[in-house]
Amino acid sequence: MIDQNWLDKCLATESSSSSISVDETLINYKTWGNPSNPIIFLVHGYSANSNWWDFIAPHFCDNYYVVAIDLSGMGDSDHRDSYSQDLYSKEILSLCDELGLETINLVAHSMGGPISLNFSDQHKNRVNSLILIDSIVVMPPNKIGSSRRGSMVRHDVVYDSMEEAIQSFRLIPPQPCKNQILVDHIAKHSYKETDGGYILKSDGKIMRTYTHKDLTDPLMNSSYPIYLVYGLMSQIFNQEILDFTSYVGNIPEERIVSIPGGMHHLFIDEPIIFIEKLKDILDQEK
Repeated sequence: MIDQNWLDKCLATESSSSSISVDETLINYKTWGNPSNPIIFLVHGYSANSNWWDFIAPHFCDNYYVVAIDLSGMGDSDHRDSYSQDLYSKEILSLCDELGLETINLVAHSMGGPISLNFSDQHKNRVNSLILIDSIVVMPPNKIGSSRRGSMVRHDVVYDSMEEAIQSFRLIPPQPCKNQILVDHIAKHSYKETDGGYILKSDGKIMRTYTHKDLTDPLMNSSYPIYLVYGLMSQIFNQEILDFTSYVGNIPEERIVSIPGGMHHLFIDEPIIFIEKLKDILDQEK
């Protein structure tokens, strides 16, 4: 179990925040480390933000330049009228261009995985490796037509205080987590104050407007190594999904990494194990 001292040490690591404009929409991002080092580009999942990586990124900044984006509609980035995989890919590309990132190691959790695979397919020369974290990028034929999107559509709830908002915060999909201290940290950066009270920063209409693609061909024809990292207790990335994804992508066993004790939000459940496994993967790609 993670303690406050461990988290405080992570949060004490120097980082910076800034933003760029993409199609007249401000996109926020955070960075850690030296820009002259190899790049780790972190892409969060649905209704998340760059602060989810606050206790992960510091463990890599001695050897890497770590960049974490707030995709539009989430975190401190502006909201849009509608959202799509292609639009999010454009945001990633624009940030890479802004920072002069020629090639990146993409690390993407959950919904960030398909977005990052789409980007990687469109800009193969910019990707050194793609590391998918408990992320479904293709569906087995018998599952096509079924969707979790309806369960992810949410309505804004207004809270009178930040304390009340934090107490009400839940991960999506819901799960227990032994490291509540990390969940609370994430919750603190997931709400904003309005005239009426505190609401989630993420745009409630994302799942009502989001358009996506069939990524079977990009997964089959990748020119960069793809890694699958998943929680052995994941609520969504089950054995069927693992088998189908590895088959379609022809992903060898040595690029498939399981996290014991990890559910869908595995780097919150087992951050130390996750950090060690991610370092092992990145060492292979140096």
